Amino acid sequence: MGRTHEALERAEKEFQENLSETPDDSHKAVVVKRPGKFPMQTPSDRFQEVKTKLVTSFPLGSVKTILITSPAHGDGSTTTAVSFAKTMAHFCRLNVLLIDANLRSPRLHEVFNVEYNQGLGDLLTKEEEKENSLFKKVGHGNLYLITCGKKNSGPLAIFESGRFDKTLKQMREKFDYVILDAPPVSGYAETKVMGKKVDGVILVIESGKTRKQVAIKAKQELKDAGAKVLGVILNRRKYYIPEFIYKRL
Repeated sequence: MGRTHEALERAEKEFQENLSETPDDSHKAVVVKRPGKFPMQTPSDRFQEVKTKLVTSFPLGSVKTILITSPAHGDGSTTTAVSFAKTMAHFCRLNVLLIDANLRSPRLHEVFNVEYNQGLGDLLTKEEEKENSLFKKVGHGNLYLITCGKKNSGPLAIFESGRFDKTLKQMREKFDYVILDAPPVSGYAETKVMGKKVDGVILVIESGKTRKQVAIKAKQELKDAGAKVLGVILNRRKYYIPEFIYKRL
């Protein structure tokens, strides 16, 4: 509580400093300049910060294929992948490819209301499939989507194949960023296989739900598989005091 109390005191001090008298008739009234409404960060603001950290933390062009996953179902990794891709394409004006790499229980076709009949599963299993025909332009800016395509209850062999490596390399050369929405780490071996083949992994955990031990275990499993964990996104965080006070803690 000590740091919270200090933050509240600093905020109150700033508030008091905003009390000023009218310059022309100070004896009549005191004008109180109340702090304006402190703007909360929007999702696009947060994801632009993520993009900035990627650019400043790693050599230019070294992190282009990013897998987004979570410790378990329901932590918000798909929503995060969509928001991140939209922000990069629309606000950052980049060419972005979003891939539904969850061949067991895909979601992205529902998010964008498109058919998923032809997609990643077909590209990786059918010799005649042309990848250019699978790109679907969605949302604002240069955002493209590859749906899951053919569902597969056992996709591990598909992602272990050299064909997946080749496809990932080709897409990396065509787009500024390639975002893969993957199944949860727990219980899905293909996520760990993909994790070591992309440039980096972002782990999404849900505030107030994901247990610390579960999050640590998921991160360690990714590292043990050879994946580079870029960071963790805390999803659905609740602010119990005004956000501007958090910034002073």
